[in-house]
Amino acid sequence: MAEVSNERFNEFVVQHINTANSHLPESNPGIAGAALMQAAARFNCFVSSTQFVSGRVMAQSKDAHIDHYVKLYRDYLESHYQDYTDNFAHYSPATLGISKA
Repeated sequence: MAEVSNERFNEFVVQHINTANSHLPESNPGIAGAALMQAAARFNCFVSSTQFVSGRVMAQSKDAHIDHYVKLYRDYLESHYQDYTDNFAHYSPATLGISKA
């Protein structure tokens, strides 16, 4: 697997956010966010599956893998939540032209 620079990783993140934002004309931010989380959960199960030879073996590591992803998500969410509270006026839905959900 090729290494990805931090800059390229951040570009991946922005691409995913742009995909979620593209759904806003036909949905609301909560639905777009839920779809993004659903997609991430499914993809991360795929990522986990690449480490195993069978579903039975994968099932034995279920809790450890879920705990790993939940911790990562919590860390990301806490960091971004702090950024949003610190920069609320800049990031607020009204500033971005989005109606509140």
